[in-house]
Amino acid sequence: MADDGMLLNFELPEDAFATKKTFKGGNWKDRLTARKSAEYGREKQRERATFGKTISQYGDVKSDEEELILPEGRPSKRPRIAETGDSRPSIRPTKQKSAHRGDELPKTNTGEVISSLFTSNPMSTSEPKPVAVEDEAPVEPSNAPLNDELATFTNLGLSSTLASHLLNKMGLKAPTAIQRKAVQQLCAANTDAFIQAETGSGKTLAYLLPIVQRITQLSQQMKDAGQKFTRESGLFAIVLAPTRELSKQISTVLEGLLSCCHWIVGGIVIGGEKKQSEKARLRKGVNILVATPGRLADHFNNTEVLDVSKVRWLVLDEGDRLVELGFEQDIQKIVSVLNLRGRKAQESPIPGLPERRTTVLCSATIKADVEQLRSIALKDPVSIAVDAREAAEAGADPSIEQAFSAPAQLKQGYAVVPAKQRLVTLVAALKQAFKRKGSVMKCIVFISCADSVDYHFEVLTRLGSSKAGAGQDNDDDRSGVQRVPVAKLSKSDKIPQGHTISDTRTQGLATSFSNSDDPVQLFRLHGSLQQATRTSTLKAFTKCTEPAVLICTDVASRGLDLPNVDLVIEYDAPFSKDDHLHRVGRTARAGKDGRAMIFLMPGSEEGYVEVLKEGKPRNLTRHDADELLKKGFAPATGVVTDSSWEQLATNWQLDVERWAAEHPRHLEQARRAYQSHIRAYATHVAAERSIFDMKQMHLGHLAKAFGLRDKPGSIRVPGQRPGKDAGAKNKAVRRNEAVRKVSGAKRPRGDGDMDVPDATDEHEARRKMHAKMKAMSGASEFNLG
Repeated sequence: MADDGMLLNFELPEDAFATKKTFKGGNWKDRLTARKSAEYGREKQRERATFGKTISQYGDVKSDEEELILPEGRPSKRPRIAETGDSRPSIRPTKQKSAHRGDELPKTNTGEVISSLFTSNPMSTSEPKPVAVEDEAPVEPSNAPLNDELATFTNLGLSSTLASHLLNKMGLKAPTAIQRKAVQQLCAANTDAFIQAETGSGKTLAYLLPIVQRITQLSQQMKDAGQKFTRESGLFAIVLAPTRELSKQISTVLEGLLSCCHWIVGGIVIGGEKKQSEKARLRKGVNILVATPGRLADHFNNTEVLDVSKVRWLVLDEGDRLVELGFEQDIQKIVSVLNLRGRKAQESPIPGLPERRTTVLCSATIKADVEQLRSIALKDPVSIAVDAREAAEAGADPSIEQAFSAPAQLKQGYAVVPAKQRLVTLVAALKQAFKRKGSVMKCIVFISCADSVDYHFEVLTRLGSSKAGAGQDNDDDRSGVQRVPVAKLSKSDKIPQGHTISDTRTQGLATSFSNSDDPVQLFRLHGSLQQATRTSTLKAFTKCTEPAVLICTDVASRGLDLPNVDLVIEYDAPFSKDDHLHRVGRTARAGKDGRAMIFLMPGSEEGYVEVLKEGKPRNLTRHDADELLKKGFAPATGVVTDSSWEQLATNWQLDVERWAAEHPRHLEQARRAYQSHIRAYATHVAAERSIFDMKQMHLGHLAKAFGLRDKPGSIRVPGQRPGKDAGAKNKAVRRNEAVRKVSGAKRPRGDGDMDVPDATDEHEARRKMHAKMKAMSGASEFNLG
């Protein structure tokens, strides 16, 4: 107290005696920015202290269920005054996320983002409906062989030798409905025909049996006329297929049929094989030829020995696919050559040879696009269809697009999965499918592009990371992965620019969802593989006696008859509804049961359910991501809680992300798969583009499904689109060349004009440049522009 009675109260700020940070060096702008930043920090610190006193004045502020959380290092919001007249501030509580849900983690020092699987996911637009109780009454398969006693191959007009061979050697007791109608029609008349039936109903035999029967009769007539039928008698039938795999399969079925009539010789010419060996086979002579359109058109131009003047049967298998793949011009050329050479007078007429050619177009889906092939190759065709009897009998136009349908015994479902949970949900679904030994024998997973197939094959067959992460032991099996240390790959192991994986390995143990007690083999297949590799992979998958999964593109969706396929998973949605029909048609074949499931993301993609309903499935079951994750990652023993399976799923996802980040080769592989997937996503048909809308896709969440922690805008893979980045690349080359000149660094041996140096080399060159400039002029680094 002073002498005059006045009370002096000097209040000093809290940081009055704190050591103030000073900034030395640099120009005046740098020092000004540092000073303003320090002042801003002190002001925010005072605001936090003031707000803390306000809260302490009113005691603990709590809501009914949650309490206020004020994280340190983050400025709190200004308290909101309630409008009810109460002078007490109304504090909005912040909801505290449960630890097992995996809160959003901060960015790493390298700029990577580690997000949680179970937060910020979009909600489904449709409310989950109660699962309908499945009708336990047996459903009669729609593509099974007929049970009618009169429906035998002998009654269809086939010879007793051929019918006996089908029964005793090929194990076919009775024909299917489409085989009965097709064989009766094509054996009796020389008319063009459409063949339309469900997948797995035996369309291959539906057109091969009449051809073999007619050529057998032709050989008998030549024998009666004193002529000998040999492989040199001429080429009488050609079968065109869109893919090499389907051509191989047709050729295999044809060889099985011709084993009872060895004097008829079949052959095959497809892309990827040696032309010289094909020319040698054609020079020796074939009677029935299976081919892809491109290779056959090439032989028409370059193989003079190929005589097609006696061709009287032409089959276009999977006709709609032939148009989609751009074979229209090749087919038009083939038909024109057949018409031109067929008019030539034959030096030695063959008795019983039809005067006109019969052309058959067959597919599971016949739509308006096939009208192009009809105008090119067919003349007054008849329709042969089982699922449209009334239309066929009434003489309806077969070119009109008809609603597609799947086999009646096929059980279909769809899974609504957020973008960043796609990968871990796929693993969970496969875990559940192969959990019980013998429940599922073989499964096919369809993916949109080859790069994505390669990446997912590596993910599902990986042996484990070189390190499980900070503070984790390699033997820790919390994510369910068999951990075997793998040496870290060097930069020389990176994928060549502009190419997919050069590794020829197409088979491995699916370590991500199997174990040593119940091993599951994993195969990969796509069109970028060598033809010999594709053929051997399909053969190995077909003959595999263990549970197996084939991960592939649509190259395996058409016509392939792969035995014992119980489950089909469409991980990426098909590009059209017809592709969906062919994909799910790989199971539930020839009257057997099968299951199919497609992955859809919440939002606009759920509109694809209405497209699925157009096929009138027996039952269309909905699955949620949490349901599949809980079934796949739930512990085998103990009490199953939300935290247990969610933690296991999170650990598995983080293990994949670490595995990709540790290996440069796999990181680049993941980025390529991500970019290829986005490009493929934009190629859906126009009618379905509103459902698969790129603008509504969260690219950051999608990147997590590929094990990436990068921002979508920073994902760049060299060699994908050289034209777009050529300018930026040339600029980088010029900049680095100038750095080399100043620093005196030598150009690396073998460095081309378009090669960008490694980041480490560029940093070292810049360091030398700064040191040299400082020594020459004595200037500070802050003065260097």
